[in-house]
This record gives sequence, structure tokens and C-alpha cells, in this order.
Amino acid sequence: MSLVRKPRALLLAAFVFAAAGCGSGSSKTDGSAGTGGAGGGSGSGGTSATGGTSGQSGASGTGVGGAAGTGGDAGSGGSGTGGSAGTGSGGAAGSALKVISFAAPVTFGILPQDVVTLADLNKDGKLDIASATFGGSVSVLLGNGTGAFQQPKSFKCSGDTAGAGIVAADFNNDGNPDLAVSQSRYGFGVLLGNGDGTFQAPIGQSGGTEGGLAAADFNSDGKMDVLMALPTGYFAVWYGNGNGTFQQFPPLYSASPSISGGLVLTDFNKDGRLDVVTAGGSVVSVTLGNSDDTFGDVKHFPVDSGTNIRSVAVGDLNGDGVLDAVAPDSGGVTLNVFLGKGDGTLLAATQVGCDNGPADVKIADLNLDGKADIIATSLAGSATGVVDVLPGKGDGTFESFKTFASGSAGPRAVAVADLNGDGLPDLVVANDQNGGDGSIGVLINTSR
Repeated sequence: MSLVRKPRALLLAAFVFAAAGCGSGSSKTDGSAGTGGAGGGSGSGGTSATGGTSGQSGASGTGVGGAAGTGGDAGSGGSGTGGSAGTGSGGAAGSALKVISFAAPVTFGILPQDVVTLADLNKDGKLDIASATFGGSVSVLLGNGTGAFQQPKSFKCSGDTAGAGIVAADFNNDGNPDLAVSQSRYGFGVLLGNGDGTFQAPIGQSGGTEGGLAAADFNSDGKMDVLMALPTGYFAVWYGNGNGTFQQFPPLYSASPSISGGLVLTDFNKDGRLDVVTAGGSVVSVTLGNSDDTFGDVKHFPVDSGTNIRSVAVGDLNGDGVLDAVAPDSGGVTLNVFLGKGDGTLLAATQVGCDNGPADVKIADLNLDGKADIIATSLAGSATGVVDVLPGKGDGTFESFKTFASGSAGPRAVAVADLNGDGLPDLVVANDQNGGDGSIGVLINTSR
């Protein structure tokens, strides 16, 4: 087993540049980065480096009191004509229902997009969009802080086809955010940022077929490293040289079989060390970090439905302070919900219904009621493209899903963050149009 030192204070790429997407993109989980993935970035914790995970925030709204007691005519309890004054008190305050809703998507037509992450790419304090396509290019849309974005600019990823992961981090220690993008058959490529939202020609890093990406300083040397999931059932850690290049011969660790973009980097058992949660085949897998700066043996947890699990999200679904997981059955109409036990293991999966062909999943409190909700892109649910939202009940169960237009067909990935500063999480969806022209769809949260 090769040694991998762990990052101090959970230093994720999403932390460095406020990326919102894991794992696959990453995203930020509960508050990571995850990945980019897929984002990030979720990360995972901070930016799942896959792009990860979104945290729950905001107190529950306060509802109005109940009706006045009997004995009086009016709800205020005032004296009625000929009647005695009401004596009953109002009922206990309830929780105000905030219905989850989104404005119609604003779309930006570009090549078919497959992964997406959010980060401040031009250092103006406003989130920007970075997405990648299997066609081998990266698209960047600079944000203005109101939920609107400039038209996309494209940058060549490399001579190879871009793959299933994208993550933002400073890989050469110049203070500018860079991008790492996984490449089909040839590892990943790094696009060094100029600090203004533009990027230099890619630097290729060979080694392994593409998968979800995450970034962190794993060996605490002040240089950002990259973790990439491999479809062969492993993940690899590439140590950074501090100039945008990486050391060869990365250590390999066991993970889920047949991983593509299913990767979240987070402290899953709350012991202060980063762990890796992956998904692939028919399992969700957890690889815990050890106290001696290595990763331990993998533990697999079978799904209740599906053999084509292509993503995973991590967050607290039942409010017990323990991280849980969600993985979609991409060949069916269900999501697999795993409640965590707090020790890095999961209870048996239960099924939750969703639209046809769920692809990417994220967890966020969309209406700020203190309960985690699930967001899932639906590849086959509509000819025009939809995103499913499952409002959480706060106990690990969910209301029936609601659908929202994603902007065009083939929504493959979603990133979650507040794009306009109103405190509500918004959505950015990467649409690949099922083989046609793609788009980025921006859905502004209007839940009130």
C-alpha cells in the first residue's frame, strides 16, 4: 500500500476558490468541495472536489399561530354580540411552507456539455462557470453576481477528448485559479489561469482513463495535488510539483468498480481526515483515510436498485449530524438513499422515485427550511430536458419529485451555489443535447 499524506485542515480546491461543484464534478459537500467534478467540490466538503457538496443552511421559517379558541365569534377572540369572549389561545406556531421553485432557465448555446463546476475564475468575488465537453474543449462563462453571465469563451483542453471531471484550484501557486479536466484514455490536463478568466494552453498529465476529479494538498507540502477516479475500480493521487505539473507513478487505492464521475472527497466519518466516497456498478464505496496518512481498505455498500450507478452525493439527509449518501440508478427511475452510521459505514439503501434516467445528483437545502433536498438531472425524463427536485422531510425521506426545465435535452451534470447573493441556492446544468448542440442552463431559485 503506497503512502499518501493527508491535507491539513481539509485544504480543498473548492476552499481555495469558493468552487461549488464535486465530483463528478464535483462539488462541495455539506460545505465541500468536492470535485469537480464533479465538481466541486463538493467538492467534496468544501468543493467536492468532484465537485461536491452543498451544505444545509438557514433557519426554518416561522408560521402563523393557530385559530382562536371557541367561545367567541372572531378569530381574534373578541366579544361577539350576545356571546362571551373567546377563551381559547392561538395554536402553536407552525413551520412556514416555502415551495421550491425556479425561474425559467437562461441558456447559453455551446458544444454539448458533460461536466460543470463553479469558481471565481477572474478573482472579482463573483462565481463563474467552467464546463467541459467530450469534444475536448472547456467553456468559461464569467458571472456578474446577479445570476447573469457573459457569453461563453472556449479553450482547448488538449488533443485528447475531455472526460468526466473538472475541478478548479491553484496548481502553480501564482494566486490564479486553474482548471484540471480529465481526458479520455490519457489522464487529465491542466489549464493554467491568467487571473482574468482566460487560460493558457493545456499541460497534459498522462496516466489512466478519465474519471471524476478532486483536488487537495494531500501531502501538506503547499502544492495542490489531484485525485482521479479510474473506471478500473481504483483512484489515484497525483502529487503536484507546484508548477502545474505532477509526479509520475501515483499510488492507487481500491474504490467502486467501474467508476466514471462518481467521486466525493470529504471527511465522511468526522475524524479530521479526508475520505473518498465513490460510486460505480451497483455499489457505493467508502475508502477512509488512516491516521498514518494512508487510505485504508475500501468498503462496498450495495444499492437497492440499478447496475449503472454513475454519480454520488454526500450530505446530512436526516438532521442527525452524520453524513449520508445518494446514488442514482441511471438505467431506471429511482435514487438510492443511504443513511450514514457516523463511523464511515452506511445503512442498507432505500429507493426514492424520480424521473427516468437520473445522471448527476446533488444535495442542498433549496428552500432554506433546514431540511436537505435532492437535485437530480434526468437524461431520459423529457425530450426537452429536466432536473428533478425531491423536497426533504428532514428525516431521510422525501416528497414526490418535481421537475424543472434544464434548458435543453440531455442534462448530464448540475452544480449548486448562490449565484445572485440572495441566499438561495441556484442551479447550473450542463446539457449535451443527446448528441446535438449543447447548452448551459442557469436556473435562479425563486423559493419564497
